[in-house]
Amino acid sequence: MRRFLAAAALALCCVLPTGAVDFQFHALADARLVFAPNDDGYLDGGLGKLRYGEDDGHPRAHLGHAIGEGRAQILPELMATATTRLDPDYGPGLDLLEAYLRYRPAPTGAWRWSVKAGAFFPPVPLENDEIGWTSHWTLTPSAIDSWVGAELRVIGAEGTLEWDGADSTVTLIGGLFGDNDPAGVMMADRGWNFDDRVTGLFEKSRLPDAYAALTHQPTPLYTSVYGEIDNQPGWYLDLRYEPQDWGGFEIMRYDNDADASRSRNGLFAWHTDFWNFGLRKQIDALTLLAQAMTGKTTVEPPGFRSDTDFKSAYLLAGWQMENWWFAARADVFQTRTGTSAGAVSPLSEDGSAGTVSVSWQAKEWLRLTGELLQVDSRRGQRSLTGDAPRQSETQFQLAGRFYL
Repeated sequence: MRRFLAAAALALCCVLPTGAVDFQFHALADARLVFAPNDDGYLDGGLGKLRYGEDDGHPRAHLGHAIGEGRAQILPELMATATTRLDPDYGPGLDLLEAYLRYRPAPTGAWRWSVKAGAFFPPVPLENDEIGWTSHWTLTPSAIDSWVGAELRVIGAEGTLEWDGADSTVTLIGGLFGDNDPAGVMMADRGWNFDDRVTGLFEKSRLPDAYAALTHQPTPLYTSVYGEIDNQPGWYLDLRYEPQDWGGFEIMRYDNDADASRSRNGLFAWHTDFWNFGLRKQIDALTLLAQAMTGKTTVEPPGFRSDTDFKSAYLLAGWQMENWWFAARADVFQTRTGTSAGAVSPLSEDGSAGTVSVSWQAKEWLRLTGELLQVDSRRGQRSLTGDAPRQSETQFQLAGRFYL
């Protein structure tokens, strides 16, 4: 399925622009100066909660994003979209983030419907609504949306039914998907993180070196979060109510419906399900976003079972003044892991985080952002590498984001 999507994306980006279709291409790239004194980055096998870390404590320049998105309006009702990322440091140098077709006919009275098929992000986030899963308000999304970008992708189909009344809108979204049976492994073995780098469709994710030591496996240890193992689809339903001039409410149920006792080619299925709740309130120039998630992921190889309950919530306040916007967000998160062995698991964790961000749209093609993020967390797994279970991490970023 993912190979087919790659071929479709290549056709979209290279062939369709030459045909009689309306083709648009948008891209962004950002350069960052990062102050991150804690060298325990999870991308390199550590148990830190942040994307960046420097072993000498000095600020470093980084390429944050290089993302391109092509959209082809094939027919008035039919659009094709593909999003790719260039990353010279991790995973494939060039990877696919999304590739899908969407069919949306003209509305009939107050009703509108659409369907899309391919690979795309589930309709979970309130923050990440810009190109390549990036956020308008901050550089780094919440713990909830960081996890969604790291482990979840809908590889299947989604239908949307919308009723637009005189003073409110009601939307029902439902999806069926496959190829995401391992989703949950990173939540259980690594926990919550804060990161704006999403997992590409063809890359593997690195498990913590502490987990490799716990299970007596060599490092570095990698796993895929995409793969079809039990040949049965997952599903989700999302219901939204949006009163006019107010904001909106959302409730979602998600279940990958994986058989936790199955494995294929050394890859285990994780049964992962959750409830997601969202609220958006607009008060003049002030935007309030609140989101909460609670769920569970389970794996059950022969003779063993592990259950990880996870939950997180955040509140974000954003203030927009012409070309300036300011945001502050507070997060809390927790996991609780229990196993059939009965021993206390070192994989459980508790934590909180605070983020403040200031952005300035200097030009139509240039956005400048400063962001401060601090995370306090306790995770017993850190003691396996000789570190204190409780850690406080601070990351400051100055970013210049360029748009095409």
